[in-house]
Amino acid sequence: MRRLAPWQWLLLLLLLYAFLAEALRLWLGLLWAERVALLLAALAVWAFINGRFVFAYYHALATSLRVRRLPPAEEPAPGEHLLVLAPHPDDEVLAAAGRMRRTLLAGGRVSVVYLTSGDAFDLAAGGPLSSQEALRRLALRRMVEAWRGLEALGLSRESALFLGFPDQGLFQLFTAHYYLPYESPHTGLRGVAYPGCYRPGLPYTGKALETALVELLRDLRPTRILLPSPLDAHRDHQATAYFGMRAAAALGMERHLEYYLVHGGYQYPLPKGLHPRLPLYPPPRGRGLFWRRFPLTEEEVRFKEKAIRAHRSQMRLLSRFLLAFVRQNELFTPLPIPAHGVLAPEEEGWAALEGREVL
Repeated sequence: MRRLAPWQWLLLLLLLYAFLAEALRLWLGLLWAERVALLLAALAVWAFINGRFVFAYYHALATSLRVRRLPPAEEPAPGEHLLVLAPHPDDEVLAAAGRMRRTLLAGGRVSVVYLTSGDAFDLAAGGPLSSQEALRRLALRRMVEAWRGLEALGLSRESALFLGFPDQGLFQLFTAHYYLPYESPHTGLRGVAYPGCYRPGLPYTGKALETALVELLRDLRPTRILLPSPLDAHRDHQATAYFGMRAAAALGMERHLEYYLVHGGYQYPLPKGLHPRLPLYPPPRGRGLFWRRFPLTEEEVRFKEKAIRAHRSQMRLLSRFLLAFVRQNELFTPLPIPAHGVLAPEEEGWAALEGREVL
């Protein structure tokens, strides 16, 4: 049986409500004014049930007009070496699958550095009370899924570099555990333990993570680095931004940095589910950033969907969120946070300094 499109469901619901309203009118003999009141009540019930659905499509239509006005991102050069920093396996394909594939086809090189192996998502490991052993097995599974996702784009497994630091612990490494080892409450590990990682045995400290990133950047010498914006709502993404910016600054590579947002604010991106004909609009948390649009061909959109679906452990629970990134374009910005003057002073914190002498 063929599935109905959303607009067909909408039409059927309206016809059903109209039929019920008319049936009640004939049965009760209501006057025309009462008919209108009854119809409005029926529409109110419909809006209550389907309000999120209607808002999502309205939001997509309104924001698509903004996306068309965004400047295009720079095309990959033949000798470009693109490096993507991903907090977890799947972030790289959500943010930049199309750009990675085009870079490869243009004669460039692509590398992906995964800071964690996603070993804290207990529901993906079997349940809310998954054992430490189950979460460690999940990490190995997600590393394999990362390989398959890159292979779906035409990349080799050698493109992936896993650091193996703790999922949902990167922010702790950047703050309280920069020098003191951190023990993951999910896996019980205090150091890098997964086979195939870049530096097995490194302690879970921010210092060790930053040193590893500096080594990789020095060895790989990328010409473009994609990493999360510090405005991302996920703490692991925020910490990846901080570590990545510090490592790049240590080597004078700041000019190579570009940023993406995955956890971008309220229900981002809307509507949920697979909508390959819709544009990806700038996220609410990225308001004030200078976004650049990277248009994708139909073939690149299909490859991106295939790469996302390779992350099966995540698709089982988060398919509507993940597939919502399969759109006509990807978005990147050269700014990690809005520049001074883009937002109102009371929104960016500058108001606290007004009228004071800054030392």
